[in-house]
Amino acid sequence: MDLFDDLPAPPPPAGLPPAGGPLPDIVAPGLDCLFVGFNPGLRSGTLGHHYAGRGNQFWRLLAAAELTPRLYRAEEDTTLPAIGLGSTNLVARATATAAELSRAELRGGVPRLARIVAFVRPRVLAYTGKGVYLAATGLTDAPWGVQERPLFDGVADVVVPSPSGLARLPFEDKLHWYTQIRAEIDRRR
Repeated sequence: MDLFDDLPAPPPPAGLPPAGGPLPDIVAPGLDCLFVGFNPGLRSGTLGHHYAGRGNQFWRLLAAAELTPRLYRAEEDTTLPAIGLGSTNLVARATATAAELSRAELRGGVPRLARIVAFVRPRVLAYTGKGVYLAATGLTDAPWGVQERPLFDGVADVVVPSPSGLARLPFEDKLHWYTQIRAEIDRRR
């Protein structure tokens, strides 16, 4: 038995819209970084934890980039706000791949994201995939890393590669961009 098996997901903080899907938003006011994904994968949706796919490198990337003090497991996602991190998605419904989401569905998640950002006021929004950022902003292209013009005033946008095992970029290449999150947090403190 795991220590975290019996921990219920915390209710959304007052004033936040409900997630409306299988995963709760992991948020609290004043986060250093809020990670924004497309939507939960099927395994994450089934297990009820962010980035729980077997091949997903999210937790390894956070540890290697020194965003977490050690390697966390997906079951520990609700503890992220205690170290200044959080997680949400543009779309609540779980799918096998983000290709199953329509452009309208993705853009439809932006007003909800805006309400979350207004509540949380994170220093950094880290979009876990270039496609996530492009869907949120409506842009046709963007570089990796810190963006020149953020989507929300006062919050830095950092675009990092998808941690999904389906994303074929080598781990070390992904890690390079995840370290940019740490650098931007430090710069904004």
